[in-house]
Amino acid sequence: MTQNHYPREIELPRRYALEAQSPVPSAGTIRIGIDRDTGLFTDPSGLEVVPLVPEGCCLLPGFLDLHVHCRDDPSGKERHKEDYGSASLAALHGGVVAVGDMPNNPEPPIDEESYLRKCSIVLERAAIEVVVYGGVSRRGGVFTKGIPWKCYFGPSVGELHDTEGVGGVLAGFRGEWVAFHAEDPEVLEASKGAAAHEDRRPPEAEQVAVARILELAGTHGFRPHIAHLSTQGGLEEIVRARASGLEVTCEVAPHHLFFDRENRGAYPRGDWLQMNPPLRTPEDRRALIEGLRDGSIDILATDHAPHSIEENERGISGVPLLDTFAPFLGWLVAEEGFSWAHLIERAARRPAEIFAPYLSAPHGVLEPGAAASYVVLDMQAPWNVRTEHIMSRAAWSPFEGTTFPVSVRGTAVRGRYYEMGSIAE
Repeated sequence: MTQNHYPREIELPRRYALEAQSPVPSAGTIRIGIDRDTGLFTDPSGLEVVPLVPEGCCLLPGFLDLHVHCRDDPSGKERHKEDYGSASLAALHGGVVAVGDMPNNPEPPIDEESYLRKCSIVLERAAIEVVVYGGVSRRGGVFTKGIPWKCYFGPSVGELHDTEGVGGVLAGFRGEWVAFHAEDPEVLEASKGAAAHEDRRPPEAEQVAVARILELAGTHGFRPHIAHLSTQGGLEEIVRARASGLEVTCEVAPHHLFFDRENRGAYPRGDWLQMNPPLRTPEDRRALIEGLRDGSIDILATDHAPHSIEENERGISGVPLLDTFAPFLGWLVAEEGFSWAHLIERAARRPAEIFAPYLSAPHGVLEPGAAASYVVLDMQAPWNVRTEHIMSRAAWSPFEGTTFPVSVRGTAVRGRYYEMGSIAE
């Protein structure tokens, strides 16, 4: 198999400087120092400039993806789908330097012991920064401080959900940041007989769940984050809650911005475009694009959910999206008129701000003292996505056959630079 964009680490000085153009016209030329010993950006004065950024390329802060399923845990039962090593390669390929890893594993991190076991695997295998979510469950409660939490308000892929007593469990999470899979279990139960996956998980399931979550947040004082928002109605609930004074953040995934129920058939992998929550109407898709544009939606996050080819052929929810993170941003610029300044805010600065309590250093900026994690984007090299390019163990992309206007030339994590090259296996 030929793979054309594999990440290869480049040997660099312990301390070096970069000088390159920003894709933001007002930013002009960027000059920043990198200290590999600390893994931080530093003052570039007196440092040798390393020519890592060719002509036609731009330097950006590395992107953060707060919603990823790396599939790795102490049980090892899902490593045929992905693990921290393969997820790292896919992330580097997509310009992503840090991820939040979801807890719906066969051995979920729902108490201190299971959480620490999972974190130990991160240290062994990951080449990027991985923040592990703790799972909200009746068994564990708030078993530690200083971590993000994930609550499955309704069932999805995996065994970590609680259809009863969610409000009682969340009463103990005052002050904690909790991300939610927002689909109401009663609506899902009432719709389970529908023929199409999209109708078995209707828009009302999300809107009802979002409203209930925000009500619980007001009562119990946790800080809610709505994951993979998919409907205009869900977004309207969030806007109303903010207007009433509630602090709430939310995210949208690339598949809900690019695909919808009507256009999916035009793409080679349209029959595999099944996920929870599912694709919605063109009107919902347009509302989400505009929500990302006007800031109602805080961040872009992939919900990268890899499975094996055999599992996808049988029908399973989840699509792999880490490999295409930065190139997809180029599509938003070229086709939807977004500015790079806005997308850096939504895909780097704002997610870094949200995850600041959980990261090893500041991220999302090219400034001294921040993590020396950056991406080099080739603005003159379009990328036609093909299966053989994909680093994820999933070995396919929902964007197969799509040409994105930009490609990733290289990605650095804490000063360690990985260049994309080509090999034949």
